[in-house]
Amino acid sequence: MNIVGVIPARYSSTRLPGKPLKKIAGQTLIRRVYENAVKSRFLKRLIVATDDERIQKEVESFGGEAVLTPSGLPSGTDRVAYAVKKESAEIIVNIQGDEPFLDPTVIDDAIEALAQSPECVVSTAGRTNITEKELSDPNVVKVLTNSRGEAIYFSRQNIPFVRDNETQRFPSPTLVHIGLYVYRLDFLFKFTSLPVSRLEEMEKLEQLRIIENGYRIKVVTTDRASLGIDTPADLQFAEKMIRHDFR
Repeated sequence: MNIVGVIPARYSSTRLPGKPLKKIAGQTLIRRVYENAVKSRFLKRLIVATDDERIQKEVESFGGEAVLTPSGLPSGTDRVAYAVKKESAEIIVNIQGDEPFLDPTVIDDAIEALAQSPECVVSTAGRTNITEKELSDPNVVKVLTNSRGEAIYFSRQNIPFVRDNETQRFPSPTLVHIGLYVYRLDFLFKFTSLPVSRLEEMEKLEQLRIIENGYRIKVVTTDRASLGIDTPADLQFAEKMIRHDFR
């Protein structure tokens, strides 16, 4: 099976401008993401899709492949679709450019999960062992799944609400969503043609467009450390994780 990975990397991040080029323990964020992802057993090719020549130059400096995309694309998924519009791959893996600790085995698990779930059009990943701080942090996206391991809902809020405050009786089923999407190629292009959905607009989470349009998302779970880099504080915490080999 021909499987291509794409890392969308935009320079003008609202909360952390120049994010892909920020350094964590001496290496740029984009390099850390790339060098983890390239260890996947299934990816035949890995591309960074960026709107900025500085990011392209950085990727090429360590031997990676980068393509320039238009700066006006509305989302990272649109950037991925643009980068693979001439590809003949069956599966496209969207690896978020702000997940420096994404374990390559999680990428492989998500690829296998989609291959084994013909009823689903996308697979993604969620981390167990969510902390109380993460539950209340709107920068940490949460996901709930059904009994088949498919996503019910993604939110920035603490979900589900435990009405009687019986957290001992009801341990949290909530997962931390990890920035990884495995698409069937035809659905990737279908997705980018769909209008922004109501819930997507409210939460600012484009994966809700998939659920709101009646499609199914398979979720694989992991207990491996993960951290999305969105703020300067996240960069500092990532430095600590690397120093202490927190995996």
